[in-house]
Amino acid sequence: MMAFAEGSSAIGQLTGNSSAVVLDASDLLLRYANNVIKNPSIQKFRSVRLGNKVFEKRILPVTGAIECLFAMGFVEDGEHLTLPSGASLHELRWIQKQLAGERLKAMSQTIGHKLSVTSLQASEITFYQKLKSSADHVLMYEDRLLQQQARDVIPFLELNQKAEEKCLNQAQDDGERPLDKRDFLLLELLKWFKTRFFTWTNSPKCDSCNGRTSSMGMLEPSIDDLRWGASRVEGYRCTNCNRAIKFPRYNHPGKLLETRTGRCGEWANCFTLCCRAVGFEARHVVDWTDHVWTEVFSQSQQRWVHCDSCENVCDKPMLYEKGWGKKLSYMFAFSCEEVVDVSWRYTAKPQDVLSRRTECREDWLIDSISKLNQQRQQSLASTRRAILEERASRELVEFLSSKAVKDGEGQGRVSGSVAWRVARGETRRDQATNGNVENYTYKLTSNEKAAKLFHLRYTPARNVYIRVSDDNKEMQEWDSAVHTSTNIQRKEEFDWEMVYLARQEGSPTASISWKMDFDDSGLVIDQVTIKACSQTFQTGHIEWTVCGGDDVCVQLSGGAEAERVSALNGSKSINLKASLSGGQGDVAWQHTQLFRMGLNDHNTYPFEIVIHLREQ
Repeated sequence: MMAFAEGSSAIGQLTGNSSAVVLDASDLLLRYANNVIKNPSIQKFRSVRLGNKVFEKRILPVTGAIECLFAMGFVEDGEHLTLPSGASLHELRWIQKQLAGERLKAMSQTIGHKLSVTSLQASEITFYQKLKSSADHVLMYEDRLLQQQARDVIPFLELNQKAEEKCLNQAQDDGERPLDKRDFLLLELLKWFKTRFFTWTNSPKCDSCNGRTSSMGMLEPSIDDLRWGASRVEGYRCTNCNRAIKFPRYNHPGKLLETRTGRCGEWANCFTLCCRAVGFEARHVVDWTDHVWTEVFSQSQQRWVHCDSCENVCDKPMLYEKGWGKKLSYMFAFSCEEVVDVSWRYTAKPQDVLSRRTECREDWLIDSISKLNQQRQQSLASTRRAILEERASRELVEFLSSKAVKDGEGQGRVSGSVAWRVARGETRRDQATNGNVENYTYKLTSNEKAAKLFHLRYTPARNVYIRVSDDNKEMQEWDSAVHTSTNIQRKEEFDWEMVYLARQEGSPTASISWKMDFDDSGLVIDQVTIKACSQTFQTGHIEWTVCGGDDVCVQLSGGAEAERVSALNGSKSINLKASLSGGQGDVAWQHTQLFRMGLNDHNTYPFEIVIHLREQ
């Protein structure tokens, strides 16, 4: 208690300075604390030189700043302040949390929201009810019966086997912690949920004639609807047979295991239950600007990982701000153990986010979340609370770190109809810079050399390449095995239940190519057959060209039938390229489509290359 009293006094002294001074000093103090938390065994991070010019300028003159370091556990050691190697980090983590909170308040004060205390207090009542409702909702995920119902529909053995194979075959990177089998299991679960289990509903199909329906407003929920949390029921009418259709927005994950459809709320709700069912620690994340997703704790990475089941993306937290262009404000993660304001994981512009946080006072929010967590954790064992405390301090380091956009985070939304995404402002016009891939080249394996055969298929429905000539080995993702790709994306149409490759939205042109090189095999091409189905609409244009290593090129029709290309006989390599252009209006990009097929048609291959080889 004495240590925390000392810490409270130090924080109080520090916050007595101006907001500008608090922001400057807390930035450096948090850097000291975060370095220790990230690297607890490295001695250089546990020592601060008193004669350092930055320290002398930003810490020494500030009332309360040195006191904060002492409260963290630093002691005088000649010309340094040192955190003893055996010292507990408990006090340091507590100071870190307090400093982060005070920094948030100071940043908010510099923005200067002009809202009356009376209006804020009224808003905070509603705000707290939303927090409490979401915090209570996630307790359902701990229901053992519900978890068993989820396990009954999850092909766990299949997913686990795939995860094990990928874990064994993962490329090693000395600069990164390797993923473990559970990480790969998460990726397989995410993919299964997106591609084989759950479906998106913009408007329901008619249950009589399977026709399309149009909205006719909201309906009163029935007793059965309310039983499954569907307080909102959308009404539709079939445009073909005029039948009235209702679409209850179920909020019970058990019911969603049956219906297997919905929008982002239903997707995240059901997927979070599935994560808990297979043993992941999972949090349900609610974005106040109308989206929902999941976070899963990775044991190998020792951090929470963003998972969006609607998009089948993992660990891409900048997706919403950078890719979708969302104006973020509040994002909270809810689990059976805690409520966390995770807004700072998902933004590279914290000042902009703070400027939009006008529904409550920041100090009130910090206090409210703290009280919710005290209630939720009071029955936990002290060892578990210690684990959560350590994780929270590491997570805070992540929140306070500068953010960089990773590959794939600049893409627009892919779930839902184009109209639905445009209406929500979640598409991008500058995606052309994010769709470039290059340099994969197919080489013959020993099996293929022996059989003198190369046979490749691709299906966008499963988004997988199948190397038929090499024991049907699979390569996931369309861009994993292309030689070059510029401004190409995989597009799913949930309303039409179709999938294909197309230009990035807003891109006037695009191209994609695949390359096979047999030069080191002693074999040459004897016969080539290629099926490369493509479709154009309006003034869209697709040009297919296949070239041999001796610069012999042939144009293909892009039709549904396989084409034999005898001009390449004797060549040692093949480069197949599609160039996409043309189309009309804002959806011109959609008027050139490669490999268009049904979303659920997993046994059709609109792209196939068969090459018979002979001795040179």
